Amino acid sequence: MANTLAEYKYLGNAAEIRAGIAKTIIYESPLLRSLPFKEIHNNVSRYKMETVEARADTYEVGDTWVEGTPTWEYRDAPLAILGGDADDDNFGKLAAAGENTMAVVTELKSKSIAHWFEQLAIVGRTSSVAAYLAEKNFKGLIRLNCEAEGKTKTDLDGALFSAVGSANNPQVIQAVSGDSATLTLDMVDVLIDLVKPKPTHLLMSKLMRRKMTSLARASGNNLEHDKDQLGFPVTRYGEQIVLVGDFVPDNFDDPTLLVSAPASWDADQAVSATHDTSPIFAMRLAEDGLCGINGEGMIQTEKFDKLETKDAKRVRIKFYAGIRLTNKLALAGLYSATAS
Repeated sequence: MANTLAEYKYLGNAAEIRAGIAKTIIYESPLLRSLPFKEIHNNVSRYKMETVEARADTYEVGDTWVEGTPTWEYRDAPLAILGGDADDDNFGKLAAAGENTMAVVTELKSKSIAHWFEQLAIVGRTSSVAAYLAEKNFKGLIRLNCEAEGKTKTDLDGALFSAVGSANNPQVIQAVSGDSATLTLDMVDVLIDLVKPKPTHLLMSKLMRRKMTSLARASGNNLEHDKDQLGFPVTRYGEQIVLVGDFVPDNFDDPTLLVSAPASWDADQAVSATHDTSPIFAMRLAEDGLCGINGEGMIQTEKFDKLETKDAKRVRIKFYAGIRLTNKLALAGLYSATAS
């Protein structure tokens, strides 16, 4: 059974500090707070993705029965090693007036790990920026969305949102062909319908969430506001929880006709007339849908009380993590939409 980061039980060595790190991360990252994680006991999760649905027929007495098992394709989701070292200077600690400086630096390092996970969760193994493209990273949602068409695909070959069913990649829709277009709620409704049986969450940038709020208000229906099981405030669009990601880009390239090429997209480029779109993802977060994977123990820490070259103590935080898409119908993306 998959658990969220908040549901993991931290026992044994460094249990208190590991639990504190997890608490900091889920406060920082709405995606990490919601994403279920499956623990694996290898450095790669090998799983089967259903590519063609099983066939069922109607028969009469005496009919010949036809074999119709589903078609599977093996996929690999490797773990990445996220983490870093946080040093607590001994002399600086003297000037801290009793403050627990190690706790402070550990908290700040935990935040940076949460932020890096969120960046990779969107743009991991794509973009022309080497830091995101590196093979040591896990694949993010954009790359996983590409691979719904095939495991070697790196582009988003979709259809117009108003012409679903005519695309090479049925999990990708474009707001417009060869340009950008202002987001509408009709686009979001079509996106939701692409996830089977239905999405649990929508993920978007703050800019697009503001646009959705404006559209809902203009139609006479505000987005609903609630609290999750941990007491965090959540926003809902219909049945779906709306997650806001600080690292969902607002500078994605306009498509060429109906194809977006994230492999050549510069994730660090400035927003401009042809680089001003922001993707929205519909996701079914579940062990048999889109979920996180982690190594044994979820979060690990190591303490170094004496450093050879520094008058300091050190804590090393390690998070063996990744994302896998067990069913391609658990993720869909809307591209070429803008907030204006």
